[in-house]
Amino acid sequence: MKKIQILFFALFVCLFSVKLYAQEQGKISGKVLSILNVPIEGAVISVTGSENVTTDKNGYFQIDCKNPQNANISVWATGYYTVLQAVNERKELKFMMIPEEKYKYNETTVLPFRIETSQATTSAENITKKDFVPAGMKIDRALAGQIAGLQVTRGSGMTGEGSLINFRGTRSFVGNNAPLVVINGIPYIPDVNDSPLINGLSRNIFQSYNLYDIQNITVLKGAEAALYGSMGSNGVILIETDGANSDNMNTEISYYGQFGVNWNDKRTPLLSGINYRSYLSDMGMSYFGNMDEFFTEFPFMSDPTNSRYANYYNNNTNWQDQIYRNGFVTENLFRVEGGDAIAKYDLSLGYSKEEGILKSTQQNRFHTQLNGNFMVSKNFEVYATVGLAYINGNYQEQGMNVRTNPILTAYAQSPLLAPYQKADNGEFTPIYSQYYYGVSENMDFAVSNPVAIVNSLDANSRQYDINIKAGFNYKIFPGFSLNGVFGLYYNYNKEHIFIPGKSDFSIVPATDFYGTEENTIREGVGETTNYFYNLNTRYNKQFSNRHVLNVMAGVQVMTTLQEYDGAYARNTTNDFYQVLGSANSIGRYFDGYQNKWNWANIYGHIDYTYNNVLNVAANMSVDGSSANGRYTNHFQVYPSGGVTCMMKNMPFLIDNSWINRLDLRAEYSLTGNSRFSSTYGKSYYTSSPYMAVSGILRTQIPNTHLKPEVTSQMNLSLDASLLRDRLSFGVDYYRGRSKDVIMNIGKSAVYGTSSYYANVGKIDNNGIELSLQASLIRLRDFELIVGGNIAFIESKVKSLGGKEQEVTEYSDGSMIVSRVGGKPYEFYGLQAAGVYSTQEEADKAGLMNSSNQAYNVGDVRFVDQNNDGRIDSKDYVTLGSATPDYFGGLYTNIRYKHFALSAEFSYSKGNEAYNAVRQTLESSSSFSNQSVAVANRWSVEGQVTDMPRASYGDAIGNNKFSSRWIEDASFLRMKSITLSYSFDKPVWKFFRSGTLYVTGENLLTATKYLGLDPEFAYSSGNYATQGFDYAKVMQPKSVKLGINLKF
Repeated sequence: MKKIQILFFALFVCLFSVKLYAQEQGKISGKVLSILNVPIEGAVISVTGSENVTTDKNGYFQIDCKNPQNANISVWATGYYTVLQAVNERKELKFMMIPEEKYKYNETTVLPFRIETSQATTSAENITKKDFVPAGMKIDRALAGQIAGLQVTRGSGMTGEGSLINFRGTRSFVGNNAPLVVINGIPYIPDVNDSPLINGLSRNIFQSYNLYDIQNITVLKGAEAALYGSMGSNGVILIETDGANSDNMNTEISYYGQFGVNWNDKRTPLLSGINYRSYLSDMGMSYFGNMDEFFTEFPFMSDPTNSRYANYYNNNTNWQDQIYRNGFVTENLFRVEGGDAIAKYDLSLGYSKEEGILKSTQQNRFHTQLNGNFMVSKNFEVYATVGLAYINGNYQEQGMNVRTNPILTAYAQSPLLAPYQKADNGEFTPIYSQYYYGVSENMDFAVSNPVAIVNSLDANSRQYDINIKAGFNYKIFPGFSLNGVFGLYYNYNKEHIFIPGKSDFSIVPATDFYGTEENTIREGVGETTNYFYNLNTRYNKQFSNRHVLNVMAGVQVMTTLQEYDGAYARNTTNDFYQVLGSANSIGRYFDGYQNKWNWANIYGHIDYTYNNVLNVAANMSVDGSSANGRYTNHFQVYPSGGVTCMMKNMPFLIDNSWINRLDLRAEYSLTGNSRFSSTYGKSYYTSSPYMAVSGILRTQIPNTHLKPEVTSQMNLSLDASLLRDRLSFGVDYYRGRSKDVIMNIGKSAVYGTSSYYANVGKIDNNGIELSLQASLIRLRDFELIVGGNIAFIESKVKSLGGKEQEVTEYSDGSMIVSRVGGKPYEFYGLQAAGVYSTQEEADKAGLMNSSNQAYNVGDVRFVDQNNDGRIDSKDYVTLGSATPDYFGGLYTNIRYKHFALSAEFSYSKGNEAYNAVRQTLESSSSFSNQSVAVANRWSVEGQVTDMPRASYGDAIGNNKFSSRWIEDASFLRMKSITLSYSFDKPVWKFFRSGTLYVTGENLLTATKYLGLDPEFAYSSGNYATQGFDYAKVMQPKSVKLGINLKF
């Protein structure tokens, strides 16, 4: 109720401020200037009911005004945005025109089911093609740091990987937290699940699109997201691709091309030389208890000069250098467009190739998009868009599997060993070294050969992507139109991975319930099919030149089917038979998933604008989803509304020269989230292997009353531009509450499973977003612009259905907790406070672990939170969150004549990360190589250090999940720096215009994080694991040369 009162109060203030003035018929005059205060000659001046005039060389005009009381005046000039104002009794007017090429400025906004060419009256931000980094290749990377409140975290540097995208916090524990993506008016629902076969590979939902096919990207922040009902609670990203717009009878050809190189020059410092041998000795004493047995397995340690061991142990291998490379990258796009007033077409053909910095990784993409418009009559238009893409990629496994992740094996492998076997004469052969540690065949010392992994492990995918849109636009009478749209999205994805090991012994075999897995084969096929239908009517009417009414209503329906079927097998006849048919029947099984949604939405929108000063809007959708439980109400109502006061157009401000824009806005919306698994409200079964057969198990108890999660949000915003548009800024303040949040609550196992999902949670998300741009120097041939944005966010769990906290534990012992009053998904574990330097110190503490083992000198000093003398689960505390305190982007642009130098930065502050890689490299509990920090491990009585003693197997638990592994992952990254030269006059009578540029990406990163890269996301769909550093490929640095030409 309080939020509704705020809306009415804002409406009252705006109405009270409006003054109407009577005006007599007569002439009005004025001047039209650019933002450089330069007169604009030839600008077209239009006044209601009068003939148009143009400005002279001094920018001056004079025009008749027949109906001054209700007259509007508009100013149009080539290359500038149109200005529209009410005359409002003025005799002398002055207009400032903003050029269309103004850096990071745009007045065309993509809104639900329409495109507005004037500044939006709802909370929305957009970026357009002219402001994309020239060397950009991916849509998600182009968005990073651009929109206040939109957090885009790139998954890794693996080719083909996507990003984790979040807008204004976490609203769901089991549903999708990413904004809804709408492309060309059609909701885009791809499969966002990580690859079930290739560990650590997350999907890039924008993989079939070339950035240069994108015209406009708008992020809805306010009320109009409610038009998408139960899919709009996480915000909406509206993307408009290039269309068929040319009508000048000319065929125009464009080419966009870039060529570059990726590389990685950062390495994790590891033990070598005397430090490595010292560590081996300590580990040997811990494992064997005496040095004689140790020297038997590691003979070079007792007799390092013996020539018998030279071929095995006299190497100095940098394994990280062995797995990385410089990768070639190219992106090419040809566009042909043409047409006339009746028929138009636009065709783009593209090819891209990206070689990864990890050997044998790459992705190729072939794509095309054809747009066509045809005017059947002056009032009836049909149009269609067809997009096709073929993507093939080769990958490596990521994640904390030291058996198959080449990054981890490169860390773990001994620097004394070589990647290839040697002949008797000491020359290398092409045969990979085995996983044994030299002459020792003890599997406790075995580590996979990372060079063999990157060269022989085969992980690939082949994808076919189809996007089709067809529709019509019928103008029934002036101001009233009927539109219909059909959309089809289809994706076919075939994945394959083969891990060798049967024919040679270079990759360590796995051992489990079914025995030894010498080689592995996994194959899967995923298919996603979306059908979309929309019928929309729109009415637009201007009354008395002061009143503008827009009414829109329609219905949209979508069906989505996502299915993945995978087969898992092992031990083929040999490593040359990489097919399922040759695998052993033991341990062979099938698995997969299926999600099916039907979604229907009836929507309506109405907005009224008075005198270009006050806009009042209301939206409502009636929305139903098949994800709901069988016996719940399938249709829900989602209303929203907003009031915008365009203060600049008030009579007392309209002639003010230093205020160019001043918009105040208040909005309230109710949206939902039905983008959760379609199985939660139904019985669902899965297969489980047992030896040579598989059984069927029920995975959850159906909740037949499950309903969508609901988010209410109030948004207050201010948009302003001052000093001839030299300074512009925006402020948004929002308060949101998500209720009926779905959680997995335990039930008795008597039902056959303990999983049961119910609407029991509440989460609050509040925040402030700021954006700023300043033109510090603005001359005719020189301009210096700086700008940026920042978002502060506070997420708080308000209810967990009667529980105080919900803890999730992962296979490596790491834990996250969602606690009432705290943030969602905080790290949860023990608090470490150094290492016991003396036995007296350890005895005085008198602490034992959960297995009743006493902590001794050299062990980690964990904090006994409850003072019971035991370090166990009762001592767990929150250790921080991966959610930053604030984040955003910065940019600068320097232009001199046709040259431009621009740089873009992204940053994040206050986000913590779990460095699982460092937990492995500083464990001091195995014969695998360790971080150089382990050289400072405790070894003598009285030594003060934060690195515990070496102890094989870590029986005491020094490496348990604790604050030791939680780090500050704040960063400031130079995303890109670009030097370009543009020409806009014909060259050699062949090129109409063009741009030459060189761009560097990710060249500088400032951070205290000890891992290779502070920006990562293990999954692009699972928000619980945000901040888990699970040994993914770091983002590469790159330099690209490019050229954009128009023929």
